[in-house]
Amino acid sequence: MNINGVSVAKAAVKYSIKPEHILLVHDDLDKALGKLAMKQGGSVRGHNGVRSCAECLQTDVMPRLRVGIGRPSGKTSVDRDVLGRFSQEEQKILSGVLEQSVDILLSQLTDKEDVQSPLLPPGGRPALQTGKQISPAKDTTCQI
Repeated sequence: MNINGVSVAKAAVKYSIKPEHILLVHDDLDKALGKLAMKQGGSVRGHNGVRSCAECLQTDVMPRLRVGIGRPSGKTSVDRDVLGRFSQEEQKILSGVLEQSVDILLSQLTDKEDVQSPLLPPGGRPALQTGKQISPAKDTTCQI
């Protein structure tokens, strides 16, 4: 998942999809488990998969659905927590999140005319107006 940008960029080229029309869905350690938020482009916020997409697409305009997973408690490492399985209690929370996520994503796909949709923060701008060009890192494999 940390180099998913290669596949995303190849699909974007093959199907002539502009980066601002690609919806990324990713986990977010800084949001509590089950919390959802749309982000209209901008910083990758330390997420390696989002970074890979931004580098390979050479822009950060992609709208994103951030799905909260919360930070690990105790001495559990972030890597181990992110790659681990959800507990039964967490799975119950996440089943409702899946339905909400689908609703949000469908709304994003069908409400393109309404730039000020409820998913954008007040005064929010569409991704086209906020993006910046990003050069691929020297050590990435973003060859398309």
